[in-house]
Amino acid sequence: MPVFYLDTSALVKRYRSEAGTDVVEQLLKNPRPEDRFFLSFLSILELTSGILRLAKAGQLRDATATQVLAQFRSAVRELYNVWPLSEEVAVSAVAMVEQHKLRSADALHLAAAQTIADLAPAGLTVMVTSDRELLTAAEAVRLGVLDPQASGAAEKVKELRRK
Repeated sequence: MPVFYLDTSALVKRYRSEAGTDVVEQLLKNPRPEDRFFLSFLSILELTSGILRLAKAGQLRDATATQVLAQFRSAVRELYNVWPLSEEVAVSAVAMVEQHKLRSADALHLAAAQTIADLAPAGLTVMVTSDRELLTAAEAVRLGVLDPQASGAAEKVKELRRK
């Protein structure tokens, strides 16, 4: 079974209905004991900030924001493995910016996923994101990729779960 790294663009699909929500839900629904889903601490910060800013702007009710954040925090404890933003990841992120010309947050996500892949070289590490630049960079460093918004993404989830 591959290891999955979800960036914030993928995570938000679980808590807000948008293109790709069904694929992310399919990926995370009924995980097997051997399934591993990673995110970085950056995703916790980005998702929390995004939800609270939507509430502040009046685009989301405060009660809904509180409920979404409670669901997310519960999933962080029960489903996701949180990868720290260590010095190693930061140094690697600088190299990712230089090599792939990524935005800083995307470089941190890619560096975290690459670090995870380096520690588990026997299996496939899959970057789950809807960010085009991040998908391209992940492919360049030989990570598997899954764009929840792409045509055929649901079939790809089924294929990956069979591995």
